[in-house]
Order: sequence, then C-alpha cells, then structure tokens
Amino acid sequence: MNLQFFAENDVPKQSSASLKRAIRNLTKRIKEHEEYIENPYVHVPEWDDYSALRQEGLKKHWEKEIRNFNESINNRIEELKKRGDYDG
Repeated sequence: MNLQFFAENDVPKQSSASLKRAIRNLTKRIKEHEEYIENPYVHVPEWDDYSALRQEGLKKHWEKEIRNFNESINNRIEELKKRGDYDG
C-alpha cells in the first residue's frame, strides 16, 4: 500500500499557506537527505560498521525519499498554480 498516495489526496483541501509551509519543510528535508548521502557519518556514526549492502540500501532509501519529497513539492506547486497562488 502506498501511504504517500493517501497523504497527497488531501492536497486540494489544504490552505495555500499550509501548502507553502509544506513546500518549505519538504525542501529542508531534501537538503538533509542530500547531506546524508554526501556524508552518511553525520547521520549514522557507526556507518563503517555497516556492510556495503546495508550502506547501499540506506543510500537508496534516502534517494527514494528525495524523489518522494520532490513529487510532493510538485503536487503542491500544481495546486497553488491552479489557485493562482504560486509565487514561484
């Protein structure tokens, strides 16, 4: 079951202020995850103790979350554009 899908269903019901706040928060999360990928030791101090397979799995997980965050941002931007409330 894709929980992301259910979370996105309520986008049209959210206020423009809420959508803009979510975009800011998701943008911050993307930056955090990019930092995790660039320097995993900051997020996972025991990184060297992990197997290469586990390390790669975590990186793929972070990359997937970045894609999900970008999709959520795009959904919110599209909704704001429909409303004529997108600042760009």
